[in-house]
Amino acid sequence: MSVAAEPHPPRRLWITVPLYAVLLAVVGIDVWAFFFWVGVGGSLGAAVAGAAALVIVLATVLLATDARRQWLLQRDSADANV
Repeated sequence: MSVAAEPHPPRRLWITVPLYAVLLAVVGIDVWAFFFWVGVGGSLGAAVAGAAALVIVLATVLLATDARRQWLLQRDSADANV
């Protein structure tokens, strides 16, 4: 079995929580930027607002999928210890 195929333990909370906090801060700033650039309007405002919307969607999907993965890994490792 290769190293990549071996199951990985869940990430520790001391690194996971700050990473999620930073990602949530980025999403929050991008939400503000989206509404700011929509208010600016014009072709530049629409382009930058579209980019901000893309970052919001991608960061939220990344956060949700990683949180689900960490939860499943934690659950599986807890079941293995029982």
